[in-house]
Amino acid sequence: MRSVLRTALLLSVMRAGLAAEPVGFEAPAFLSGPTVSRSAFGITYAWTGRAPHAASELQLTVVAVPTEIAGTPAELPAQCLGAFLAELRNHDAALRIDETTRHVATSQFPMLERRWLSRRGARPVTGVTSCGVHRGYFVSANYLDDLHGAVQSFPAVRAALQRLTLRF
Repeated sequence: MRSVLRTALLLSVMRAGLAAEPVGFEAPAFLSGPTVSRSAFGITYAWTGRAPHAASELQLTVVAVPTEIAGTPAELPAQCLGAFLAELRNHDAALRIDETTRHVATSQFPMLERRWLSRRGARPVTGVTSCGVHRGYFVSANYLDDLHGAVQSFPAVRAALQRLTLRF
């Protein structure tokens, strides 16, 4: 019951605009946005790249941990990562996910991440999907760039994600 009330409160604040956005994030200068999408389940912020990283994309998503997911708090980040990667795989037949899972951290909570390769049209791209759990919410960061640009853009996105703050 407490989780339902917390979700309802967070969503009502997000919809009403009575407070600052629940996600505090300063994107690298080469990303434009965000475009914000709200739903009954959560919120997604999306940025798109501009020169010199026009192929870059970043999505930050915050959703309540589904009630049907069971597990200890320590298991939830891996389940979050698995769910977001499965969704990518469902929409991208070319997706190749690296087997190595890395541990990373924001200023408030730890995350797990995995790299992947795919194609956007004729061009190869690489991406990273990261997931963590904060106060009963899955927090996912999904970013990509072309293979050459990622060498510079990924460290900048990772540094920005380390400063990610959640206001709930």
